[in-house]
Order: sequence, then C-alpha cells, then structure tokens
Amino acid sequence: MNDIPVKNKISHYADLKIAPFDPAKRKTRPHRHHKYFEIVYLSKAEGYHFIDDKEYKIHAPTFYFIKKDAVHYWDISNNPEGYVIIFKEEFLENTSDKTLNSLLFQLINHHEERCENPNLVETLFSLLVTEFNKSLHPNKHYFEGLLKALLAQINKKLEHKNLSKSEEFLKLLSESPVNNVGFYADKLGVSNQKLNQLCKENFSKTTTEIIAYHINKEAKRLLRFSSKSISEIAYTLYFKDDSHFVRYFKKHNGMTPLKFRNTSNRP
Repeated sequence: MNDIPVKNKISHYADLKIAPFDPAKRKTRPHRHHKYFEIVYLSKAEGYHFIDDKEYKIHAPTFYFIKKDAVHYWDISNNPEGYVIIFKEEFLENTSDKTLNSLLFQLINHHEERCENPNLVETLFSLLVTEFNKSLHPNKHYFEGLLKALLAQINKKLEHKNLSKSEEFLKLLSESPVNNVGFYADKLGVSNQKLNQLCKENFSKTTTEIIAYHINKEAKRLLRFSSKSISEIAYTLYFKDDSHFVRYFKKHNGMTPLKFRNTSNRP
C-alpha cells in the first residue's frame, strides 16, 4: 500500500473545508486521503466511483463517504456538479456540539447513500459554502447549525437500516464516551473479546484504542468548553479517581489537564 499516492486537499491550518465539487476531478488515479474524512455529494454526474475493491455506478443525486484509509478514485464521463466536505479529526475536537460527532460517526462505515431530498440538501450546501467563504471566522453557531441539519438529513435514511454491532458501538461511544470496555460490551450484548474482534476486523484497532481516542477528544472538549472541575470530568468519563485521569490525559497529550485548560483558547 506504500506506493498508493496520498492526497491532501485541505490547508495544513484548516480543520474543515466545504466547496463545490471540482469538475477537473472527473477522472482520478487510485489514492488515499491525508488524515481526513470526506463527504461528496453529486447532484449531477454519470460514471463510476471506486472505493477499495468495490465499484459504484453513480446514480445522482448521491452521497459518497470516503474514510481516511480508503483507496478511491473517480471515472466520471460528463461534467459533474455537487459539493465536497472535508473533516479533520481536529474539527470534532474543536466543536462543543456533541451531536455533530454522533451524526458524523454514523456515516463512517458507509460508502454511498441516495439523496431523497436534493432541493433541501443543495440549499443547505449553498448556505454552508456562502458562510464558509465569508471570512476566516464565519458565524460558528450558525455554521454548525447548518452543518448539523445537513448531517441529520443524510442520516435520516440510514436510521431505518439495521446497524452492525461495530456501528452501534461507534454510535454509543460518540454519544457517551465511557472509559470502560465492559460498559459497551454489555450494552451491545457481546463479550469483551467479541467486541475487540469486531473492532479489529472493521477498524483495524482494538476496542481500547478506539475508546481512548473518543475519551481523549471528549476530555479536551470538556476542558475547553465547560466549567467542570478536573474531578468532575474524571467522574463524567468513568475514571476511578482524579490521579488516574491526570496520568491518562498526560500520556495522550504530553501535558496535564489543568495545563491544557490554561493554555487552550476558550470562547
């Protein structure tokens, strides 16, 4: 896999990008993304989209979801129209709205989804692009509200599908991060070992590694955006005591929770 190009379509300084789909990307070579998740909406297009080893005939209007480790490329035969949203992990760490996390993580294991309300979706995209391009500092609450409405619309159809155990795990974790493997295994009705096996098969990570990512992200969000004390945050995230939480946070971030809170830019 080392010979597969890795593309980066977002500035090093940005954690989110939203823009019209570039018609020059009609035909691309197989590539991966540089540490970001991409949603592509095609309102008009003909041809094929390839994700890993699967071929998708394009039936616009359609959404496509490309994980950062997926290999994908386009073979579009006409002039495509649509939009692209790129999310870095930092975006989810820098927003105080947990609903955005939950909505986004529900899409990660899907590859495509037909759009059933293109007029509404295209209106939301147009408003998002306008707000995103206004300045370096768009209206955060308005922008995130529009983004949440768009993600909710995309998820609307997916809600009627049966989620796999691994997808249920991510949904539970994004809604309520708890530093306890057994907590999620019990919720899902599987053993700790079975949950770990599912995580390795679907995400190439252990259950502990996935939980650690979400716990760390939620800890940083609470330190930046809430007035909870260190003890309260440790209790919220199910750490056995303050010192355990402090050691855990320092291991993942190279500084104590208090130092992170004092050095972070807070609204």
